Amino acid sequence: MIFDFIDILYKGTQYCKDDYIRFANQYINCLHHKKVVVLMRRSPRQLFALLMLLERNCTYVLVDPSYPIKRIEYIIIQTNPDYVMTDKNFIDNSISKSMTMYDDSIAYNLFTSGSTGDPKGVEIKKNSLLNFIDGISEIIDFSPGKRIACLTMASFDIFFLESIMALYKGLTVVLASEDEQRNPALMANLIKDNMIDMVQMTPSRMQLLLNYDKDLSCLQNVKEIMIGGEPFPFYLLRTLQVKTNAKIYNMYGPTETTIWSTVSDLTYKDRIDIGVPIKNTEIYIINESLSILPNGQAGEICIAGKGLAKGYVGREDLTEEKFIYLPEKPSIRVYRTGDMGRYLSDGNLEYLGRIDNQVKIRGHRIELEEIESKFNQLDGIKQSIVTINNINDTNMILQAFYTSDITIHQKVISDYLSSQLPDYMIPAVYKHVENFIQTDNGKIDRKSIFKCVEINTSDSELNDYFLSGLSIIQKKAYDVIISAIDSKIANVTLDSELTSVGIDSVTFIDIVMALEAEFRFEFDDEMMLITVFPTIKSIIEYVESEAILA
Repeated sequence: MIFDFIDILYKGTQYCKDDYIRFANQYINCLHHKKVVVLMRRSPRQLFALLMLLERNCTYVLVDPSYPIKRIEYIIIQTNPDYVMTDKNFIDNSISKSMTMYDDSIAYNLFTSGSTGDPKGVEIKKNSLLNFIDGISEIIDFSPGKRIACLTMASFDIFFLESIMALYKGLTVVLASEDEQRNPALMANLIKDNMIDMVQMTPSRMQLLLNYDKDLSCLQNVKEIMIGGEPFPFYLLRTLQVKTNAKIYNMYGPTETTIWSTVSDLTYKDRIDIGVPIKNTEIYIINESLSILPNGQAGEICIAGKGLAKGYVGREDLTEEKFIYLPEKPSIRVYRTGDMGRYLSDGNLEYLGRIDNQVKIRGHRIELEEIESKFNQLDGIKQSIVTINNINDTNMILQAFYTSDITIHQKVISDYLSSQLPDYMIPAVYKHVENFIQTDNGKIDRKSIFKCVEINTSDSELNDYFLSGLSIIQKKAYDVIISAIDSKIANVTLDSELTSVGIDSVTFIDIVMALEAEFRFEFDDEMMLITVFPTIKSIIEYVESEAILA
């Protein structure tokens, strides 16, 4: 891949091809190394590193530096790179001394959640990326000179579309800072102030933006909206159809088939579907016997074509399990997605949900068994089950149930899991249960998990005592906050951490909007981040200080 035109806007500064050349010249002597881990924070330098490695036919492994150190070490050990590229320089990989055979057909390795307790690396080929670029460009207008907002985390594979692909096609990439990624006020300003033409978001992120900008005025100049990574709620489609003038696309595809495999233009549709495969991609619907089903019948979605990954890094067993040959198509290799779907009468595909313990939250694919595996390694934990709680169509949280013979404080559990897993894999709610109901074959019955839960009222009664000491404003603020929290979450106290009671970034904006309406003031921009407030009490105190001034 050659990048003739480079235009990146970041924090008000423009970066061009000359900046990239200066960056690349600093590392010209290091490029005989063929597999490189890129461990860099979000910045134009991170993009320059990826561009340079792709141009020089190297394989990159993009690792988020915010990951727990043990996860970073695991990825480095599994990929066995020649070098690790940091924000400052290339450093020798001291973790692994032996070198593996290099495959120059691989563009990058991307690690996703794994059911064994460790992440699994997917090997994406260069020709798969080129096919993806051509296939998406045939459906969506990526004309040179357009501006695209780069809002996605770099460790999420759809980041490629709004950064590397966009630059390859001659677009200007407006790179959001970490604050602009998380803060809906700053995100809206970035889109509006930079006259963005194209945006790509998960439904959750779009909902976050909608909660802040209810009229979606920031999207008035946007020409293409690409939604994917999670099921697309119908009400969100209707909202975008009514409040924007953009073309609206629904995107579908797992990491193992190179980012997006199907696209549907939903601009004028009155239903949700995932469309048709992009070029050089075929999709089959199969039953449990691996037989191909006729149109209209629901089964597992299997994907074939140029987008297929080579396989999983160091996991030949998993590669053979997931990448198979169907009896009716013995010459065609397919990937079993674990997703349910069917062909509609008009030839479009409909997504019908998962068939295993894999879920998606805010676009991140998560194996619940990976969280459980880490959970069970904590001293004192006997068994654990992690489930997903759908608070509404776009707001989902992870909740964990566990058995233990000793009392374990919730903070001890969350701190431990935070040292092992990314933030998006940390449960928001923890429940101790006496035992789990089992199925006839001796396995834990996940469907009966809520029958094991007993509500503990003592904490609630104790909290009532503390609430009696609050001022009128503080009590009113507390009531507003509680009304936004799912009713299944018990034992909410003033000292509860926001994430521990199911408040994520989307719910947080809902709470902010409700508090602003109730007390008639506006949160300062820097206070629009969930990370600013460690506890329920801290929000209440801030509201009181602002309400008095108002």
